[in-house]
Amino acid sequence: MFEKLRGVRDFYPEDFHGRKVIYGNLSGTAKNYGFKEVCTPSIESLDIFTKKSGEAIVDEIYSFNDKGGRGICLIPELTPSVVRMVVQRQKVLTKPVKWFSLSRHWRYERPQKGRQREFYQFNVDIFGSRSSRADFEILSCGIDCLLNLGIDNFMFHLSDRNILGAFFESLHLPVNEAFTVVDKRNKVDEPEFRSMLSDMGMDDEGYDSLIGLLDINGNVNDCADLILEDYPALGDKAVIALKNLREVGDLLKNYGFEENCKFDLSIVRGLAYYTDMVFEVFDKKKSLRSLFGGGRYDDLVQLLGGQSMPAVGFAIGLPLLEILMKESGIWPEPDFGPDFFVVTIGDVEKEALRIIKLLRKDHTVEYSLGSKNMSNQMNLANNLGAKKVIIIGERDIKEGVFSLKDMASGTQEQVVLEEFVKRYC
Repeated sequence: MFEKLRGVRDFYPEDFHGRKVIYGNLSGTAKNYGFKEVCTPSIESLDIFTKKSGEAIVDEIYSFNDKGGRGICLIPELTPSVVRMVVQRQKVLTKPVKWFSLSRHWRYERPQKGRQREFYQFNVDIFGSRSSRADFEILSCGIDCLLNLGIDNFMFHLSDRNILGAFFESLHLPVNEAFTVVDKRNKVDEPEFRSMLSDMGMDDEGYDSLIGLLDINGNVNDCADLILEDYPALGDKAVIALKNLREVGDLLKNYGFEENCKFDLSIVRGLAYYTDMVFEVFDKKKSLRSLFGGGRYDDLVQLLGGQSMPAVGFAIGLPLLEILMKESGIWPEPDFGPDFFVVTIGDVEKEALRIIKLLRKDHTVEYSLGSKNMSNQMNLANNLGAKKVIIIGERDIKEGVFSLKDMASGTQEQVVLEEFVKRYC
């Protein structure tokens, strides 16, 4: 017997049902915001990902040379592929471009809870707007995606890389290295965290100032105002970033989503291409790792061959979403029971198939593909979870009636064929 490969998943009907319901809900939310659905290939040139993430990514993905000797990979994420699509039509696309997609991705990493080697992500992106309204639109769409699934125990943690970036620059520290250390703050103990920063050249005064910044959290507008007042030496880039977050905070307040977001400078995002506003989403107890995240990546379109074009977006991984929904008791359970099951007695196949065909225009209908024994047919209807059973016999056909049994209540009635057709067909 063959076993499935490690890190991938089979979707049996009950699993696939939940995934389809979730995707239908997410895509419906995105469409309500005016996003249009796109689909990219599952394979891309390897160069597009090494250009974005560096050569080290090759060890983390599925890549190979095709028969023409070209470097190819299974896509580990969607953004570079979507950016490629934007670049190809950049001059004719109506701005801003608002796209979403559900895509399958592959990464060669150690499988763990909520993380597989093959997985699905729901992506939402806006290209062509630097406005704080675009940042807000992405955030509010993400919030609505969760609320419309029935999830309410979450919090969006907002930041802007330019604020901490300006702080590290003022101390003459390497910004990207410092971001990497900050990203590890909750994964190491305090002495190790302090030691890593000290090794980069941060003194005690700088460390205390950094902790002061990282400990500022809460209402987005209040925190932005506090930093503007208490850290005036951060410079113009930080001031612009803080004012942008204030504008986003005002929009969230006016939209009624202020309570779903908090200010948190510890969010820097691990991907190097994020440029400005970034966010991550956690369940309120933080019992799981980040549910999803996103932010602004204004340099990527130009990096991949296009003209300079701002962009902001997020990607939701479905595996963690499924775990959270199951733990919260809101995972959509399937009901595969057919609306009708037709039981036949005697030579009534022609008449039964006519009724089945009429019903199948608006209902799910099943009948026995094997046994003609009435008891076996009824057992099959019960095992399938049929809601109603139609029993058609030779005498019934002659009299123009048949029996209709409600499987939940057990009640059974004689129904005139013409009346039944009017009611259900």
